[in-house]
Amino acid sequence: MVIRGPLVVALTLVAALTATGCAGKLKLSSAKMCQAHGGTYNASAKTCAYQASTRTAQQTCEAHGGYYESALDFCHIGVD
Repeated sequence: MVIRGPLVVALTLVAALTATGCAGKLKLSSAKMCQAHGGTYNASAKTCAYQASTRTAQQTCEAHGGYYESALDFCHIGVD
């Protein structure tokens, strides 16, 4: 069974960035996305193996190299 939660998070993040006009500022490798959600990336098979876990929004944001703003519940990625 494939866990689709991380895919939903990634797609939501891309949609949010597109809506704010910042889509060009984010580029994540498949390995980084996989690892950010606790997975192990297999580059030759292009697959991500995970074990189900619960993470806070801040943990997920920081795993993508972002800064989490808790008052607004937003993750800022690629913003200096």
